[in-house]
Amino acid sequence: MKKLVLGLTLTALSFSVFAQDDKQDEEYELRGNEKYGYIITEKGDKIEGIVKLMGNEETPWVNQKKVKFIAKSDIDASKNRQRLKKMDTDDLKEYVAIDGDKERHFRLVKWNNTREGLMSEGGGLGGTLKKAKNLSTTRHMAEVMVDGKISVFRLYGYPATVAVGKGDVEQMERETKELRENPTVLVQKEDGKVEAFQADDIKDLVKDCDMVKEKLEAGKYASYDPAKQEKKRSGMGKLIKNEVDRAGMGGTLLTMAQEVFGDYNANCK
Repeated sequence: MKKLVLGLTLTALSFSVFAQDDKQDEEYELRGNEKYGYIITEKGDKIEGIVKLMGNEETPWVNQKKVKFIAKSDIDASKNRQRLKKMDTDDLKEYVAIDGDKERHFRLVKWNNTREGLMSEGGGLGGTLKKAKNLSTTRHMAEVMVDGKISVFRLYGYPATVAVGKGDVEQMERETKELRENPTVLVQKEDGKVEAFQADDIKDLVKDCDMVKEKLEAGKYASYDPAKQEKKRSGMGKLIKNEVDRAGMGGTLLTMAQEVFGDYNANCK
């Protein structure tokens, strides 16, 4: 009986942390003031249409792998409900989806998420699968949080899909919650390499713009306190600070990136 209960718990957990509801938005009811997003294919073709996210607050990593779409040209105006096609984001370069009334912008980036691949509480099947998934995935459809000469992305790690045994299930739950609440913030300057963003990088990234550089040094940005951010720390101290800064949907790092790099993109061409 205990094995049966554990099996049922495991099955429910696997579906909640990784899989998406296949019925969600499979048939979409058109709205009178329909807003269209777009996809950009591997070949670079931009196609306007209805684009819907497949992930949600509980499974944000799904948006990095799957999306639902119907081209505007394929919409049958005689029918109120339209069938959306599930697409693998590996076949895309970019997409913009309408989430409620908000545009959500995702772009293909190449990055090796070694942090999530190597950080795990311990062994077990779940931990092993989590490591393998994150270390082997180098192409991600990351969410664009700042777009311009300096672009900033929010990227979620991928959870384990299965766990065996009570301890493994409990570990999987904790680590999945951590993935959900503490995404990585990535930064890219022009066509340079995509890298994990740290507060220590910010002055170097904006050094070619005197206006932003001077504002940083003068403490004119609410999110950047020079005395606090530029304080010398040991290697472990830097690691702890980086973890604290990134906590909570991107946390202080994302706020800082949006404020400072948003200003840079608007004023430093």
